[in-house]
Amino acid sequence: MQNRIKIVLYMALLLLAFACGSDQSPWLWKIEGKAITLKQLEDAYGGFAVLMKEQLQQRLGRVIPDQEFLELLEDPERSGNPQMAEILKTFGKDAFAEQYKDMLVLNMEAQKEGFTRRPDIKAKLEFLQKYFIANMYLFDQLKLQDIKVSDKEAFDAWEKAKREDPRLRTIPADQGLEMAKGRLVMAAAMEKQRTLLKDLMQKYRIETNKDFDIAEYVKKRRDEARQKRLQQLEGQNPNQPAAGDSKNPAQPNK
Repeated sequence: MQNRIKIVLYMALLLLAFACGSDQSPWLWKIEGKAITLKQLEDAYGGFAVLMKEQLQQRLGRVIPDQEFLELLEDPERSGNPQMAEILKTFGKDAFAEQYKDMLVLNMEAQKEGFTRRPDIKAKLEFLQKYFIANMYLFDQLKLQDIKVSDKEAFDAWEKAKREDPRLRTIPADQGLEMAKGRLVMAAAMEKQRTLLKDLMQKYRIETNKDFDIAEYVKKRRDEARQKRLQQLEGQNPNQPAAGDSKNPAQPNK
């Protein structure tokens, strides 16, 4: 998952790296005479923060409201958890600034060398753009902030969780209830996602090629790769019988 987030983050920054527009904010750097302003940094940071919030939610196992996340970024110590505070500090705008500057320079060099015009790179960028847009749209449609869980629902869920896993009884009640609320919100979000995708699949006309089975295609490629690997091993050890070869069993040493 962490690698996936890094890939999406890279795509997000590629999309935002040359976002321009007149603004009156102070400039931070000038790269080849082109000013990079505070507003450009903050616009890029907005995309970065969305992705980092997703990563943090996965680590904590609960949904973090937008306002709470912004407050945590501004004051990591308010989390009350030293480990989490250190993680949040790595998400700070100051730490992001150097990473953003590095990425701008790399982006400029890639453009200069025609890197993004390569067919293989174009194909990857097209996928990453679609992936980023799809996930951003999904987050927007789920509206996690509108999913409400009552204290009673959280209490009942937490009591059930403790009965199923006695180890949870050592967790303080307030943390347990917060954990239970997060899980209930995530479960509700997953249900909303399933409904959304089901409706979309019915909305758009999708045809499946009955003459091509992707599962069979992948299986065939795997079998071919396995057979090739076994043949290579046999070539390295000509006296070793092929795996599963009952007609030529290995002879014991006499």
